[in-house]
Amino acid sequence: MYEMILQKKRELQGCMPDNPEFRAWMEQSDIWCWAYSLLRVQGQRISKDIVVATQAAQLRDDIPLSLYAFVNNCKDVYFDMRTSIAMGDRLDLRMLNRWAGMLLDKSSAEPEKTLYRTNNPIVYEWELIPVHFRELRDELSAVLKTAAQVREPKDPLDVAAYVHLEIDRLYPYGEDTTAVSFAALVYMLLKLGLPVPELSVGDIEYNKMIAKYAEDRDRSDFKGMLERSVFNRTDAVLGLARQAAEGME
Repeated sequence: MYEMILQKKRELQGCMPDNPEFRAWMEQSDIWCWAYSLLRVQGQRISKDIVVATQAAQLRDDIPLSLYAFVNNCKDVYFDMRTSIAMGDRLDLRMLNRWAGMLLDKSSAEPEKTLYRTNNPIVYEWELIPVHFRELRDELSAVLKTAAQVREPKDPLDVAAYVHLEIDRLYPYGEDTTAVSFAALVYMLLKLGLPVPELSVGDIEYNKMIAKYAEDRDRSDFKGMLERSVFNRTDAVLGLARQAAEGME
């Protein structure tokens, strides 16, 4: 499946219009696909139209102020990611904690002291008893180091799925963990030069995938869903890029 995605990516790169408006749209759509997907897996029943309107800073009575703040935080993290990618940075604990602080409005000089959970909960929706909170930093650091050691993976989406699922399994940021695991996933996709997809799952399906991974470390369901979502999004962007390029001729 990844070879098919790579083919779509090459086609997209070959026909990408030299059009600032189109590139700006791509960035905006990356952000709303990210925000909408995250809201869905968190069980929030907010339509995609509402997320798009929020991203466009439209003032509407049906948009809660908290959603504006949430989408703006995603936007800030997105452009911070772009800077890190331009510098060639691999995902590490410092970056992850910085984005966690930005997403949760809890930035500090030493984020690990203010962001990580300080208790040992049972995560019922994932049928999970995560590691002891005193082991979090070392365990999370080990996951990111393991991923970084795979220099030229044959299937980078498998590595991205591994990092995302391991962050959820460790549950380092408590109830805010999914927001951070999504940030890690988005970064790894952007670093591959892929558009951010709208994940094709809601909260019930997502929770089942995390519970399955927590039980037997089988990430095939999540990876398959991720592959399909990335392929569909890349194919959709490719179609729009071709239309934009034709319109400039």
